[in-house]
Amino acid sequence: MSFQYGYAAEDIVKEDRVTWQEIETIKEWNLNANVPILLDEQVVGFLLSCDRDVEFTKKTIADYFRVRTYAKHLFNNRDVERDDLQLQLATLEYIAFPEKTEDGCVIIYHKLHDPTYSKYNMAESMKLLFMTIDAALYEYPPTGLIILFDMKGLGLMHLTRVRLGCVKAFFEYCQDCLPVKLKTIHVLNTVYFVDKIMNIIKPFMNKELYDLMYFHPPNLNMEKFYRSYISKKCLPSDYGGDLPNTRILHEMNTKRLAELKPFFDAEEAFRSSFNNKLNQN
Repeated sequence: MSFQYGYAAEDIVKEDRVTWQEIETIKEWNLNANVPILLDEQVVGFLLSCDRDVEFTKKTIADYFRVRTYAKHLFNNRDVERDDLQLQLATLEYIAFPEKTEDGCVIIYHKLHDPTYSKYNMAESMKLLFMTIDAALYEYPPTGLIILFDMKGLGLMHLTRVRLGCVKAFFEYCQDCLPVKLKTIHVLNTVYFVDKIMNIIKPFMNKELYDLMYFHPPNLNMEKFYRSYISKKCLPSDYGGDLPNTRILHEMNTKRLAELKPFFDAEEAFRSSFNNKLNQN
């Protein structure tokens, strides 16, 4: 499979979300930049994530490829049939909710399914989370990204599985590289030792990202959450919403990730080919 997306850049131009002039400006810069030659659809995604700020878009593109190169263990070998990824798929849930918000944002959901701390692998877990985000962007660029983390089942021993290199790469990518605009991060069922978690991750976070985070207690008033943040129609039945339960949605997402293996392989080959050329020069 050649590297391509499930939509065409011209469709987004027709919707007046970007212009051909903006796309061509980035493509002209791309010819002499130290990054691979991008597809029009990639340019569109980056422009949208940067609110069509051309200079900001250039920096984001450069950071995107830099992080995907140095943290390739989080972005390569993306085959859900691998034993290491199968273990994480049995241990955690990864979902792109099928219903977008009223303003067109996609919601990415992540939660422990099996609380056995020894089964958790941070690098492979992050890989599946990034795969889920990439899959959500494949068909059509949303207006933004909302991340929903549920801490239920998380124990202190899970902190022994933290790898600071992964934490650094994760937050650098989320802050500087995402080809979609990150709108909000909601943390549900916040655990009593959240201060210990924040002590680990906060040094890697900038203020802008921290300000996007909302921490919700286990006794959260869901009716208020629907009114203030995310409507019922966009949430699974586990949270009183209209969508199927998270196990069903997780299985659906896993199937989708398997179907997109040719896309993941093509995207990796696209990056690897460029990096090989650089190494030969």
